[in-house]
Amino acid sequence: MTAGAPAAKHELTLRLHVLEGGPRRFLVSANVALDDDDGQELEPPPLSIEATGVTVRPPVGSRIAGRFPGGSFRLSWAAGSVEQVQRDEPLFVDEQTRNLPWVTIRTTPTSDFGLRLTAGLVPEADRADQVSGETTWRDFWPGVRASLRLIPPKGSPVGEEVDRLDAILPWFAHNALVHYLSPRGLEQFSGGAWGTRDVCQGPVGLLIALDRMRPLRDLLTRVFRAQHSRGDWPQWFEFFPSEEGSETRDAHGDVIYWPLLALAEYLRASGDTSLIRESVPFAGHDAAHSAAPVLEHVRRALARIAASVIPGTKLPSYGLGDWNDSLRPAHPELAAGLCSTWTVALHIEALRTLAGTLRAFVDAGDREITSVADAAEQMAEEARKALGTRLVFDGILAGYGLFQDDGSIAPLVHPADTRTGLRYGLLHISSAISSDLFSLDEAKRHLALVDERLIGPDGARLFDRPASYRGGPMEIFQRAEAATFFGREIGLMYTHAHLRYAEALARYGDGVRLLRALMLTNPIGLHQRTHAARPRQSTSYFTSSDAVVADRYEAARQYDQVLRGEIPLEAGWRVYSSGPGIFLRLVVECLLGLRRRVHHLEVDPVLDPALDGLRAHLPVAGVPMEVTFRVASRGVGLRKVSLNGVRLPAEPLANPYRQPGGAVDMTTLRRQLRAERNTLAVEVA
Repeated sequence: MTAGAPAAKHELTLRLHVLEGGPRRFLVSANVALDDDDGQELEPPPLSIEATGVTVRPPVGSRIAGRFPGGSFRLSWAAGSVEQVQRDEPLFVDEQTRNLPWVTIRTTPTSDFGLRLTAGLVPEADRADQVSGETTWRDFWPGVRASLRLIPPKGSPVGEEVDRLDAILPWFAHNALVHYLSPRGLEQFSGGAWGTRDVCQGPVGLLIALDRMRPLRDLLTRVFRAQHSRGDWPQWFEFFPSEEGSETRDAHGDVIYWPLLALAEYLRASGDTSLIRESVPFAGHDAAHSAAPVLEHVRRALARIAASVIPGTKLPSYGLGDWNDSLRPAHPELAAGLCSTWTVALHIEALRTLAGTLRAFVDAGDREITSVADAAEQMAEEARKALGTRLVFDGILAGYGLFQDDGSIAPLVHPADTRTGLRYGLLHISSAISSDLFSLDEAKRHLALVDERLIGPDGARLFDRPASYRGGPMEIFQRAEAATFFGREIGLMYTHAHLRYAEALARYGDGVRLLRALMLTNPIGLHQRTHAARPRQSTSYFTSSDAVVADRYEAARQYDQVLRGEIPLEAGWRVYSSGPGIFLRLVVECLLGLRRRVHHLEVDPVLDPALDGLRAHLPVAGVPMEVTFRVASRGVGLRKVSLNGVRLPAEPLANPYRQPGGAVDMTTLRRQLRAERNTLAVEVA
């Protein structure tokens, strides 16, 4: 059997081959899942059967029929190759229909049968705007492959690992594109929508890594169209404009920050300040026709943030939760006084970045924009001060602070925690380091705690132990205490969180551990790094690493064995979450340390010294570039950068933990560009 998805056509193909014996009949069955029904609706879809195909249309009056008027799917084949087309009758012994949404196809005796699936959801004229020519699509995947390549130094002890890293990059780019176009990923193939925080991480990371600013701008306008007129965003929203108003109304406390951070990152990379002046409507039927500049969207978001702090503080409230979906509060009164330090770190990073970016690219005399920047900067600074004075206990940053009626603050996910049983957490430590919220000594101490308490054979884990399973009754956190499956966040090795730990290692400046952390998320050769890992698909990002245990009780009893690598580890969901896009961005901006800014290029590699002589091919300043790295003993700190043999001056960057890289003026860099074959030479201390 051969399946294909040709880039030059809007179709999927399936070909069946008889390798031994004579011609045979095949029964091909297709479950039709429309309207988010998972293929369970009893009303079968209308079929139009012809000699060379069957057209499937949504039922009249259904949501998908309203979304795509006249839309359809078609299964087609060569004339004479099909004997009969029915609904679900052949699936039952008595061949009587159960009115299930299936299409069945009986072939004539054959040794070679081909089937094509095409979609007619949108008019051809609309599709023409999205596809810029067959040549472009024919070259698309080779272009993705060529846009980011790594070539290891000869004789390097980590050369084989670099080869494996290079091999996974196009597959992770593919995975990231699947998530970008269908954010639910492959493991939720029957329905889903754009998760606001997911879209603002994976696809944004992918497009920045591949230097694709135009589609990133389009993505951001879609995200801002999903914003409520009150200033916040839903947890998820539909991609298609006709579906506006069907999104969730509520969201976790961190969701509002991701669009602001993504906007700032786009402005920082592109300099396209016209976006903040573009008029974009708010979501919701009550505001369907009210449009406002993106700057007004930002202003309303800041007002919403200011109104959502814990009373008497400048710290954002937990609300319905943070990134970790398993820690949704069990009771409203708990949520009212709970503060996630991870959300605080995100609050500071997003608002700092937004303020700094607006000041960098907008005329200082523009009072409207300056006032927005001032408000963001003030909120970030107030939260930074409160974090250090109210959420650090005995020198250790708590994962959560519970503000109580008597004025005291109880630390959760901290050695002094008497409620949850969780003493150490990963996300808030990683975020605090990446956001420069620690001193050097504080960062060292917290990374030592991660090494001692949170590192397993498959990577950094969310907590030092699983949350207590209560079999139904929930006291503090909903899913953590009630979920029966020991996987994803419940299983603690959630790959997305591990990647954020890798990001913290890059900021801290540990090139050896950064490379290993990245490779622990690479399925190619994983068993050689983690002997407990069971075989898994080598071309697919795995969302988690799940210990093979019978239930939550066994997981709790055997967790020490899990950390020692004595329990087998299976891959979790595939091609789901924003992880692949984040991974690509980490390779480009953290490992190789090449970060595009409007006025300068940041050159700040964090490399294992064994990578001396590493070469990379990637776009720099909008042109393909070969980059060579010479690495001394430390693997961080820029000594020298040259383009085509000409040394470029570099201004030192800032970093509280290590010797930083440098910023090269983009105008100076462009003067040295050739028409082709440009080489950037980077020397690292």
